[in-house]
Amino acid sequence: MINFFANYFSNTNKNDSKNKNKCKQIYTHKCDTTTKKEDYQIAICQDGKHAVTFDRANLRIRLLDNTDHRPFKKVDIPQQIPDHQNNSNSDEIKETIAYFKIDDHDLSIDRFYSNDFVPPLFNDDSNDPSSVDNDDDYKFRWSLDISNMQEQEGVNTILVAISRIDVDEDMKKTDNREDMKHDYKKGFGIQKYNKSNKPPSNNRRNNELKHEIIEIGKKRKGTAIYRLTLNSENDVVVSYHCNEVSGICNFIEDDSYAFSKSENGVDQFKSLKRFLILNFQGIYNFGFNDNFDFSNLTEKFDYPKSIRREFNNWHSDDCMKRLLSCIYRKYLLVTQYKNDVQSLEVFNLTNMELETTAKRVENKDKFVKQYNYDTFSVSRLQLCFTRGIKYIRLFYMENGLQVASRNFDEIEKIHSLEFVDSDEKLLIIGRGQEEGLKFVIWDLYDTGKVESTTLPRINNLNDCLARTSGNILQVDDEGNVRSVLKRIENELKQKNKKKAEKLKTITHIEKFKGTTLNGDPDGSHTIYFDKNVHSIFKQIVIEREPWVLGDYERNSYCLYQNKQGTRTETLQLIIGRSTVQIWHRVQDDSENKDDLPNKGEPFLEYIWTNRIPVNQERDKTRLRIEKFECGPSDGSHDKLNDFHLKVYWYERKDNEENIRKKGYAKKKEQDIINEEDNEIDEIEQKIIEINEDKEMDEIKKERRRQEIINDSVKIKRREKLIKRKDITEKFHAIRHACKALEHLNKRYKSKFLADNYNRVHKYEEIVTYVKHIIWRFVKHKPKDFMLLDVRYNFMKSLILGDSDHLIKYTLFGDEREQKEFEIRHIPRNTLWPGEKFLRDDDLDLDRFDRKDNRLEDNEEIKPGNNMELAIYHCKGRELKDTIIVAYLLEYYSKNATDCAGWMSAVSTAIPLLFKYNYDDYARKLFNKECFADQNHFSANDPNEIIPIEYQERRNNNIKFRAFRPIVKLKSDKYEWYYRILNLFNLSFKHKIYKYFEDFDNDLGKSPLALRVVPLPGFTISNITKKKVVDYDFKKIFFNILWIILVPRSYKISRNEWNKLSPFSRMILYENNDNIYDNPATEAVINFRWQEARNFFLFLFLRFFIFAICFVLISWAYLNHSIIVNEKFLFALIIIFYYLAFYQLVTELLQFHYRGPKKYFGEIFNSFDIISIALSVTVMTIMLKNFHFSDGFGRVEETDTGLIAGISFSIFFLWIELVDSISPINIKFVLLRNPENIRIKETSYSGLAADTISNTTFNIKLETVFDPKSKEDNPFSFFPTAIEAAYFWIGGNLNQRDEFDFWAVDLITLIATQTKGRQTLLRHRANHIADYEALYHIHFRNHEPEPKHIYYFGQSKTLEDWYNNRKNDQGAIYKGFEEKSTFTKRYFREKSYDKASIWVYD
Repeated sequence: MINFFANYFSNTNKNDSKNKNKCKQIYTHKCDTTTKKEDYQIAICQDGKHAVTFDRANLRIRLLDNTDHRPFKKVDIPQQIPDHQNNSNSDEIKETIAYFKIDDHDLSIDRFYSNDFVPPLFNDDSNDPSSVDNDDDYKFRWSLDISNMQEQEGVNTILVAISRIDVDEDMKKTDNREDMKHDYKKGFGIQKYNKSNKPPSNNRRNNELKHEIIEIGKKRKGTAIYRLTLNSENDVVVSYHCNEVSGICNFIEDDSYAFSKSENGVDQFKSLKRFLILNFQGIYNFGFNDNFDFSNLTEKFDYPKSIRREFNNWHSDDCMKRLLSCIYRKYLLVTQYKNDVQSLEVFNLTNMELETTAKRVENKDKFVKQYNYDTFSVSRLQLCFTRGIKYIRLFYMENGLQVASRNFDEIEKIHSLEFVDSDEKLLIIGRGQEEGLKFVIWDLYDTGKVESTTLPRINNLNDCLARTSGNILQVDDEGNVRSVLKRIENELKQKNKKKAEKLKTITHIEKFKGTTLNGDPDGSHTIYFDKNVHSIFKQIVIEREPWVLGDYERNSYCLYQNKQGTRTETLQLIIGRSTVQIWHRVQDDSENKDDLPNKGEPFLEYIWTNRIPVNQERDKTRLRIEKFECGPSDGSHDKLNDFHLKVYWYERKDNEENIRKKGYAKKKEQDIINEEDNEIDEIEQKIIEINEDKEMDEIKKERRRQEIINDSVKIKRREKLIKRKDITEKFHAIRHACKALEHLNKRYKSKFLADNYNRVHKYEEIVTYVKHIIWRFVKHKPKDFMLLDVRYNFMKSLILGDSDHLIKYTLFGDEREQKEFEIRHIPRNTLWPGEKFLRDDDLDLDRFDRKDNRLEDNEEIKPGNNMELAIYHCKGRELKDTIIVAYLLEYYSKNATDCAGWMSAVSTAIPLLFKYNYDDYARKLFNKECFADQNHFSANDPNEIIPIEYQERRNNNIKFRAFRPIVKLKSDKYEWYYRILNLFNLSFKHKIYKYFEDFDNDLGKSPLALRVVPLPGFTISNITKKKVVDYDFKKIFFNILWIILVPRSYKISRNEWNKLSPFSRMILYENNDNIYDNPATEAVINFRWQEARNFFLFLFLRFFIFAICFVLISWAYLNHSIIVNEKFLFALIIIFYYLAFYQLVTELLQFHYRGPKKYFGEIFNSFDIISIALSVTVMTIMLKNFHFSDGFGRVEETDTGLIAGISFSIFFLWIELVDSISPINIKFVLLRNPENIRIKETSYSGLAADTISNTTFNIKLETVFDPKSKEDNPFSFFPTAIEAAYFWIGGNLNQRDEFDFWAVDLITLIATQTKGRQTLLRHRANHIADYEALYHIHFRNHEPEPKHIYYFGQSKTLEDWYNNRKNDQGAIYKGFEEKSTFTKRYFREKSYDKASIWVYD
């Protein structure tokens, strides 16, 4: 049963509370009249399963089930087609869920229709006066949206929203909106309905009264939400309505839930996040409860400043069209243009936060004479953008880098974009030169080709076309809904329809056994060829899997043989144990071999590998041929006939699935293999019996075969169909070639070649051919390679294939070529949905040759991107064999000066550089230009980015100031505690700083340079975050008690450091101070220290109180007096023991987290333990003489040993307290009264001549140094000693040349070695890393760590840093390539390229 809940919002009155429990009966009609010309609008839900149409003239709303729903299918997951998907050729969407009509006055439900209701078409001859449009019809516009189906306790709910927009009030700039700031939160009305099949009584009179009300009343704006509940027996309908807000409706669903929860590999969208209304004033947010039966306007969000300026200045008369072009599903696109660069900022309306920023650089020599509204679409991973004129760009959402671009000359104006076929293709809708709409499908990853067709023009395209998640529907003038994709498919089928001859099995087959190199018969090699086509066939290759030890089964097919005179050209397909290869040979005995392609020897054209793990490859898991079919040539290729080769093999089921089984881990590998082989034999025998059963038809046989395969316990069967297009289509062949490099190298590293010269030579020959195939594609199709790399991660295969020279060419091109280089690779951390970055044996390349001397990591290291994989893959090798790491670091850092997104992979991989001791690479990386010259990539002015509190200050003496960029849309929601927290955190603090900066300061503001730390997500950890909670007074009070009384524990253990942020992991692994002499590193520390310092300040305060308590109690004991009140003394004792317990627990937690080596590696940790333990011991002994009546008044004689204990305790406490200012104390004590320190007397002597009298004088100059003057010796006066100590920390002590005292030289030497500022930063960084792992206590919902950290500093500081490192700005890999142990190799064209079946323009 379907229930209808109309949720509409109207002004409250006293009667609302009395009437809200009353239900209104609504009759279900089976027929009705159409009084106005139909005017339809359509909307589709985010997951594409349902749609809604709205006849704006007759106010009829119809909900439909999308019978042509196309879900997103993830890779490597078995897919099942939903039952409701349209498998026919019909493009009509007819299945109605609900049908009803709303009232024109208040948008309430007027009547229901039966689901099979078909409204009559409008009759132009009608004399009904209501059919005439009035002025209100032009004043108002409509907006429509529908939510995904929501599931709550077995009840499915759909929400439909409709808004009647007053254009003058809500889509134009008005001057009276400031006085109505909070009016939108006023006015709610409630009404309940019951659906009834009984006609209402006195219906005529009710209609008359209703018309009277309508005539008296006047149409007004408003928004209504209608709720539909499926499979429920409750007929009650609750409704709300709001007359204060109207605008563009948008239901926002949470995609993160859909990606984590899927059925049969299909995303499930069932989490409604919010409902929004967007108009000129801002974004209004509606909140729902868990049952979606109540809604409330909770807050209003402001637009980004740039779009607000655009609305105010350019679209003040009507912004609706511009606003619609900015919205796609849950995304809001903001564009800005500055200095020939257009910035694209994509905001996610789920969390009202900036998700990515991309840049589009325009050619300065070309000016666009036309302007259309921007059009964009967002897939799971990519952003597609166009200005509406022919040219389309694809950007990667994770980092904002451009992936691809293409010019479509067949389209003059682009209206719409949509990713279809699980984001594998892009549909472009636009206007071509011919009449009608042009539909172009760009096959992004399979062929790269474009197909197009033309359909009749659609009037009012924005309203009559709905698109989302790869689903596109259209409603026509009569209300019929059709699937646009189905229409396009049908048109393309008709357009490309040809009578393709059916493939047939080879009938005139000739089968013979091959021969070995010695000419002996080879019983393991079977060769097939069609005798009608080839009278005789001679094999050109014998075996091409040199890693297979011993004999193994092989099958070959003749794909092509052409003999013209003495010249013979042959293509042979050979199927081995784990590969399918095609070899090509051109022979001519009458020609010189040097003139023949590849000197007349066979060369590799194509290779496919099944990528079975090395330890699973054996005879039982070999490739088996299920079917081979071929057909005559259709003319599409001059050499290859069409063929289908279907092979299958067996692999072990996923390790995780098997490990969970009881006793599996205890079994030996050989026992597991034996069990798997037995199961394979059983499956093969059963399938043979089924195939030989003549009484069973083919359908039953196939079903039975699948049941046997699915019921397998230990193994799984995998299949591959190879067609001619896999060889001739370069997109397919290059994918297989890249994966083959990885497959071959794993077998080489596993020592299957047994270091045999012949086998190694054959292996290297195959690898050389494969690399050449890839190189040709990279050279001739760089843009296609980059696009395919984004989809299939070619770079990973090149890394695992140890193809260092091919990687260098891909990243940098040929250094001998003097031409503009094209980008062929971008970094990425986010994977294609359903894709796994690592396979079972990707990290096992060194498990055979380094098994005995491998070191196990204390933490689980699992690379998540190519940079991390390269570092992990090359760990422990000779430096020359790690050059891949240098190539990638240089490539990413070199391009990062333009966009920080280039360092997205480096950011997470930096910790591994230090963990695996790539010190030289790390040092060169942190000297790269991008760390000081990474300009902010927003088109906003710096004044809009730098916080106002920083702009108000002079910033004369700063080095760097880091801050969080404003990425969230501003809300008018304000909690009561915000004012208090902001007062202490920001306003009060900055006012104090500003006061002291302005005091007696005549300098103006310094020129500043705004920069971005070029390490995205560098401070974001993987530690589980707290859920959003409501901080009321009670929770805040208990949090205060928790901070005061309970020691902080750690959220992670020592073996879970991989959950920390890359920054903290880097700090834990690094072993030098070079990284701290870097503007970006200092900015990160500056940013993180703002929060961490408060925690450590409270720790210091506790220790200070602890020390004061001990000193006061010891003083009372030593004086044998009752000067300190005994009650106060007792309170001090209680506080002392509590603080001792608190600090001791804190130290034990640190010891457990850091481990003994790292904990005692810092000497002051030892002082911490000694100071606490010794003080508690001494205090416990003193308390034996304590009495509640007089304290220590009864002590007659003080214990000498106890006095010594008190002295040492105070000494250690003093060391702890003055640790931070000890340099000042040491120097001040040593040099404040240097009467007994000898002064170095410096004198200069020479001759001076008087040119007038021609007289010569002997001159002697001596320096006068007063050690008691603060001008000569600043350490004689404490205030100047503080300033001088700062320079001494950096090793800059001019006074060392004046004092002849060994202590001064020794202390100065120590200071020089400590590199004061770097030491300070390192000390802070270690505290930050420690703080990150602790449980945090907050008083409001804590903002997550930003993806990008901004900072500003004085321009001269950054310029000086860069100039000091100019000599070390060369390529990271240069110094290592120049070593004699490294061999440079260059790729070049081969003699057989022109004869290859791969042809490039």
